[in-house]
Amino acid sequence: MSGIVLSASVRQNLLSLQSTADLLATTQSRLSTGKKVNTALDNPTNFFTAQSLDNRASDINNLLDG
Repeated sequence: MSGIVLSASVRQNLLSLQSTADLLATTQSRLSTGKKVNTALDNPTNFFTAQSLDNRASDINNLLDG
């Protein structure tokens, strides 16, 4: 099977399109969840800080309700 030969400009355009598609997927994920950081892979420090604050808020709500 012979490989497909791409010129430098076609290869660059393909890489640019792939990068744009990745950014679009990230943006759609952020918009659908309403969160800037959805997983620890996005930004570990902010993810675990937000998770800790969510847990604290939940604990306070449980104390106030119960």
